[in-house]
Amino acid sequence: MGNQNWAKFQRFWFPVILYSGIIFYVSSVPNVKTPLQEIQFDKFLHILAYKPFGFLFAWGIYHTRSSVSRGMLLGAVVLASFLYGISDEIHQSFVPGRNAGIIDIIADTIGGAAGGFGCLLFLEYIKNR
Repeated sequence: MGNQNWAKFQRFWFPVILYSGIIFYVSSVPNVKTPLQEIQFDKFLHILAYKPFGFLFAWGIYHTRSSVSRGMLLGAVVLASFLYGISDEIHQSFVPGRNAGIIDIIADTIGGAAGGFGCLLFLEYIKNR
């Protein structure tokens, strides 16, 4: 990998790696009690947590693979959010007081997709300014 490619990788993919680490760290906190448990408020938190992941992932793809179509970009974001959501839920299953759930994976995927879509809207906005 040449210096220019390494610099591009660091600039656009390091934020994805860093944010993934933040998600991992937060998932490591044992015995978390979320407010409004009776209405499954934690699903909203999953969506909220994965929006930046989806945005950053789309941003990274867009700036390192400019030839990819918007549909492929969004598909890659959805797949990455789904797979990272699965790994996050597996990780949480080993944390005391935490549990894993398919609905959480779906919420993670929705959040990532929303973030990726938001990135596409933002890119369109800055392109047309």
